[in-house]
Amino acid sequence: MLIVGIAGLVIGIEHRYPYLGKHCAAYETDGTPDFSVTVTEEMIEEEKAKAVEIPAGATPGYFESLAAAREIAHRLPAYDAFLFHAAVIEYKGEAIAFTAPSGTGKSTHIKNWKRAFGADVGIVNGDKPILRFADNGALYAYGTPWAGKEGWSRNVGLPLRAVVFLERGKENEAFPLSPADAAIPLMNQILLESDPGTVASTLSLADRMLGQVGLFRLACTPDVGSALVAKNAIFG
Repeated sequence: MLIVGIAGLVIGIEHRYPYLGKHCAAYETDGTPDFSVTVTEEMIEEEKAKAVEIPAGATPGYFESLAAAREIAHRLPAYDAFLFHAAVIEYKGEAIAFTAPSGTGKSTHIKNWKRAFGADVGIVNGDKPILRFADNGALYAYGTPWAGKEGWSRNVGLPLRAVVFLERGKENEAFPLSPADAAIPLMNQILLESDPGTVASTLSLADRMLGQVGLFRLACTPDVGSALVAKNAIFG
């Protein structure tokens, strides 16, 4: 069994292929798992069938890794956490999540933050961070091994300051969003299980999130000015 430490949880993963161990190497740990998941051949085949685009050279181990992420995501709401489709950066000790449908330009926007603010910016995760509430009620964003094609991932957790919904625009403009306006776009980026109890828990966590982090819509171009506009909106 592979044992990993992610988002303050110790997770066991029963797997078949060596790819997963290499993929999760930076997160491997010791200890008794808080929970364990098992990936079956049927789950691997399901991931293949769901794939919109299959990377060149994708192996069964690659799809096993995706299945493992999905199984872990199903268990997270019981620990006040959920998997979120977003790219997360660190800016001066706080996390900012940028979310949008695939292909919108999250990676380009993050590179612009690095260009604009240099060493003040670190990348936490490029695709599938975990958001988890701490015992004191604060919401943290954590890196995971599932980090997108760039592989941007750090095994850290930081308080989440804001969520920014990206869209392409002819100019760089940022607008604050109300929780009501952000609710549907937010839910589109969260994996929901079919089990009613898990769905209810996830919705409750999302509602808590909407009530305590900054929410913004950013219409952006590919130039570095998009990062300046976003930073000014988030931090005033």
